[in-house]
Amino acid sequence: MIIGFVQTKGGTGKSTLAVNTAFSESMNRQFPSIALVELDPQGTLKSWWEERDDMGLDPGKVSFHHISSTQKEVFQQGIKSISDFNELMIMDIPGESTGKLHTRFACAFCDLVIIPMRMSTNDESAFMSNLYPIIKEIIRAVPEKKGQFHVLPVFTHPLLNSRHCFDYFEDILPPQISCLPAVFPARTVYENFNRKGFNLNEYAKLVESNKKYTHQVTKAIEDIEKISQTIISIGKECDDSK
Repeated sequence: MIIGFVQTKGGTGKSTLAVNTAFSESMNRQFPSIALVELDPQGTLKSWWEERDDMGLDPGKVSFHHISSTQKEVFQQGIKSISDFNELMIMDIPGESTGKLHTRFACAFCDLVIIPMRMSTNDESAFMSNLYPIIKEIIRAVPEKKGQFHVLPVFTHPLLNSRHCFDYFEDILPPQISCLPAVFPARTVYENFNRKGFNLNEYAKLVESNKKYTHQVTKAIEDIEKISQTIISIGKECDDSK
């Protein structure tokens, strides 16, 4: 299965979601090999992975791949090669205000496209202007891609009723796009966990003597596991419908 976290604007949590779903217990139970792939030329995840190496942290089933090329044929070949040797590939797609080469490729190539999106008119407008036209074009060319595009509500208030989020997106999204039955709440721990190359589970061990931090990271891990389980379930539904 190939999953892409895609959004044309930056700062929507794509990298945090890609990293932690790759290392989630749910994904690691389901898939024997997992590739975490960064297409962002800036290499934010590449620097994070290098910190992991320096710290001697165990990657487990997860391998990391950074493809910095903006030449279509180069990164296409690289991704296809990686997918041949991994049961699961999770791609972190850079935000792209112009060109949208990586975005177009991910929308066409991935089995599931997860679109992190806030409940805001600004995000709605940006989605309809920048990402939705690409999705429409792809579905028009390949009708069986319909059902593979899903919005994930992000930075929601931790106490907000999730049903309110789902109703919001069901009202505004076009019929080709659905809303995942999971949310990514706003939590301070998501801004701090990745220092020195940690993932959430490793950070939890680091702060286990602090009850406050332990509570925060435990809730964050629960968020990620729910999102991962939802993605696995949706992926199985897509496979069954083929």
